[in-house]
Parts: sequence; structure tokens; C-alpha cells
Amino acid sequence: MRSLRRLHFLARFAVIAVLLAAAMPLRADELASLLQRIEATYGAVDHAIAIRQSGRTASRLRGEGTMERLWAAPDRFRIRLDYPSGSEVRTMAAGRAWQGSVDKSGPFLQAMQLQAARSRLPWNLLATEGVTLLGSRVAENGGTVHTLVLALESPLRLLVEVDDVTAHVLRSIGTGIGDMQFITEYSDFRRIGGHLVATREEHYAMGRHIGHSIIEQLDFPAEPGDAAFLPPR
Repeated sequence: MRSLRRLHFLARFAVIAVLLAAAMPLRADELASLLQRIEATYGAVDHAIAIRQSGRTASRLRGEGTMERLWAAPDRFRIRLDYPSGSEVRTMAAGRAWQGSVDKSGPFLQAMQLQAARSRLPWNLLATEGVTLLGSRVAENGGTVHTLVLALESPLRLLVEVDDVTAHVLRSIGTGIGDMQFITEYSDFRRIGGHLVATREEHYAMGRHIGHSIIEQLDFPAEPGDAAFLPPR
């Protein structure tokens, strides 16, 4: 049964890839209109220098725990995961990444860059010129889904699927690390502090479900300082 579910998942995203390849690019004015609707739906964030999310997480490998994500301009990021078996802290600053106190590079750093970009959705779509509208497709439920491409540090990019009717971000697909794909599906949309939040995230890596996150708090704190993103000494 598990193998069948995974095959169904892989087949679904293979179909998406074909549809995206055939999608007709939309005009600049249509992109601008979609971004305006996204901002109106999620709430404006003017000149935010930091974004913090906290809640619960569940990993297939480590079980259930708590998590906190913190992003700060220009591209600093930290995630803390606390499980009954122990805690893990991953940080990124100035083009470097650490797992605990261990300096990491290559795919680990790139995965952190993708995770940082996901943590800023949808507001990073509104704050950069590096967004293009790849096109539209008909979803399984018959609705229209638009696919935006957020260009990150080459070769990384984030494909973001947006529902036409609600302007909700439904899915993000992180690419650029070889043939690996990191996919997050968003649901259970609720208001937290005046902003719309997808409070449930389902996480996939290479077509395999690896866990989920529940977002319980969202805020936009003051500048946290570089020390918050550096490894312990």
C-alpha cells in the first residue's frame, strides 16, 4: 500500500511537470494582478526585516517535537527542532551554513537556502523582481492553478503554485540541487495576527513523504542580530 501511494505521488508530479512544460506564459500585467491578489489575501508586510514561525513538527525519522524558524534580511536563517531524543539547530548566514557547530556546504547549504525561501512565502514573491509567471494549468479538482518561479541564487529556484480563486499558495517545489526536489504542500489556512497562514505543511523529498509541520505562531520581530544565526562556540 505504501509503495502504491508513493507511485501515485510520483505520477502526479510527473503529470505536473508535463503540464508546466506546456503551460502558456502569462503577460506581465497578469502577473502583477496575481501578486496584488496574493498580497491582499495574506496581508501586507511592509519592510519586514525578520519573520518568525513556531509550532509543532513530526518527522518520520525522529517523531514529534516542536520547531521554530527565524529568517532575517538579507539572507540569514535558523531552524530549531526539539524532539524527545534531542535538539537540532541549523543556521545560515553570510553564505555559510552550520548543523549545530559543524560547518556545512554544498547541498546542505543549498537546502538551507531553499528552506529559507519557503519560510518567507508568500511575501518574498512580492519583494523581488526575480519572479516570473510560468503559466497556468487545470488542477485535479477542475480549478485553475498558476505556477510562479522565484529565482534564487543560481541554480536554485522555487516553483510556487497558487490557486486562481483563493490566491492561496498550495505547493512549493524547490529545485536546483542536482535531480533532487523538495516539495511542501500547504493547507488549513487561518488568520494569525492579521495575516493568513497555511498552518499545516506536508513535506516531501524525492517523492517520499518525510513529515509535516503545524504553524501555531507567526510574527515579524525586530532585527535579531547576527549572533542569532551563528553556531555555538
